[in-house]
Parts: sequence; C-alpha cells; structure tokens
Amino acid sequence: MDIIIYISLIGLAAGIVKGASGFGSSLVAIPLLSLLYVSTEPRTMMITANVILNILLIYENKSYFKKSTIIKIIPLTLAGILFTALGLYVSEQISPQLVKYIIGVLIFLAIFIKLFTFNIHLKDSILNRIIFGSFSGIGNGIASVDGPPVVLYLTGIEAKKEEFKGTLATHFLVMGVIAILLLAGTGSYTTLLWGHIGFLVGSLIIGLIIGMLISKRLNEQKFEKVVLFILIGLGISMFL
Repeated sequence: MDIIIYISLIGLAAGIVKGASGFGSSLVAIPLLSLLYVSTEPRTMMITANVILNILLIYENKSYFKKSTIIKIIPLTLAGILFTALGLYVSEQISPQLVKYIIGVLIFLAIFIKLFTFNIHLKDSILNRIIFGSFSGIGNGIASVDGPPVVLYLTGIEAKKEEFKGTLATHFLVMGVIAILLLAGTGSYTTLLWGHIGFLVGSLIIGLIIGMLISKRLNEQKFEKVVLFILIGLGISMFL
C-alpha cells in the first residue's frame, strides 16, 4: 500500500507541473520513481502515462490546432519518431546516472536560451525543427524526457503561450504512442506494472487539472517566469 501512496504523490506533483507549463512531468516523476523501481520501469510508466496527459492537454488547447500549424511541426515530430528508437537502444547501454547528467545539460541549455531571449534567437526553419526533434527523440527513448530540446527550440523562436503548450502536447502525444509500440515489442509491460501505471495516471490527471487551472491565471510574462523557475529546479535536481 505504501508504494501506491508514493506513486500517487509523485503523480500529483508531476501533473501539476505538466498542467501549468505544458512539460516537465517526466523530469519530476522519473528521478522519484527511480527510488521505488529498478532498471527502465520508471521510463516505461511515464511514457505510457504521458500519452493520456497529452490527449487532455490537446483538448484543453484545441483552439491552437489548425491544419497549417500541424503541418509546420511535422519535421520536428518526424525526426523525434526516427530517433526514439536510437534513444531506447542507448538507454540500455549507459548508466542511469549518466542519463540524468545528459538530461540536466539539455535543461540548462533551455534555461540559457530562456534567459538570453533578447540576445539569442533561433530561426523557425525546417532544419532547426529536425535538429531539435532528433534530440527530443533520443531523450524520449532514454528516459521519456523529450521536452528540453523542444522547449529550447520554442523559447528560441519566442513561441507564445498557446503555441508553446499546443506544440508540446501534439509532439509528445505522437512520440509517446510510438515509444509505447516499441516498448510493447520488447516485453517491457507486466501485469503488476500496468496496475501501478493506473494509479500513476489517476494522480497525474488530478495534478494536471490543478496545473491547468493555475495556467489560466497566468499572463504571458508570468507564464514565462513559471517555465523558467521549473526549468531551473529540474535542472539542479538532475545533478543531485
């Protein structure tokens, strides 16, 4: 019973972060779940749970989803899909601690772009979408952490709040579905794990709703400060 309580509390915290900022659930949950599980189980749990969360976020931000915009992010997501398999392979070859350091570096890159928005700009080009989508795919396969490269890209092109959250949700949903299919093919799911995923998803949804309510009260400037604060906290946690 204790493990269910821990899972629920972790899910609640991760869901609030996801709902408020559009990303960060895996960055919050995976280090904490790693204290309860071994090997790659936390990654499998969060990849699965995030698919459901992103469906809810897409519904919440449905006004953003226009045909022209979806076409625009195809290179980003397609590159992410192709490199997810590479990330899954890499995750089996390196230590969990090294994974955390890699994630931490990606997060601080996103912080750097965020802090120097007025001095550093990224061009909203197909090439940049492919580059950042590729790194997102590797992060997705390694530890269900596909957010930092895309956050870095979106902050670099100065995406507005609605575009920021809408792009992340769409990209993450497609990436998550592909990752689940790959994981299912490797036998990563067990009956017990499915049960724990159920409790995790329930608490994540409650946290997500709370986070979305918080987000609605934030204007563009406050939203950017919240994103930066979350990034800094998550980045530091990767090196502890």
